[in-house]
Amino acid sequence: MGPSRFGTRRRSSGKLRCAGTRNALRILRFPMAALGLFWVSAVGLVVLLVAFHVINAIATKSIRARGDYPPLDELDQVIELRAAKLAGFVLAFAVMTWILVTSFAAPVLGGGGVEAATLNADPPLPSAMTIPLMTAMFAIQCLFAGFVIANLAYYAGIVFGYRRIARG
Repeated sequence: MGPSRFGTRRRSSGKLRCAGTRNALRILRFPMAALGLFWVSAVGLVVLLVAFHVINAIATKSIRARGDYPPLDELDQVIELRAAKLAGFVLAFAVMTWILVTSFAAPVLGGGGVEAATLNADPPLPSAMTIPLMTAMFAIQCLFAGFVIANLAYYAGIVFGYRRIARG
């Protein structure tokens, strides 16, 4: 059962298994093992975003300098304000839902760290209130998804505001 040149291993049953599966399972069991990879990818993402913003600023400088875009009138401002209002309601709903779920459900979902012996202690030990890392990361990702959905609601509000005008 030796490694092949494609990074797969052949089991004795004849089925192929990817050699990276073991590493992926190790990262899921020990997520802090990928902390270095996280920092490298975060720095790479920041560098990439800065480069794209610089390119965008250089490309649109000529448009802004010539004034080729029409100034915002009252109708455009009303459409953007309505879209921002919608996005604010969506964001408020997402954040309030996140607060309720993390306040009440996270200790239940992360029940692996809660032991009956520590809960029955007088007073309860701080270790009774632990939440596993994957549960906490999932909750944070849900919060960030709420931010993205609020931003989508803003742009959808702008699009539908202009479409409402076009239909009359």
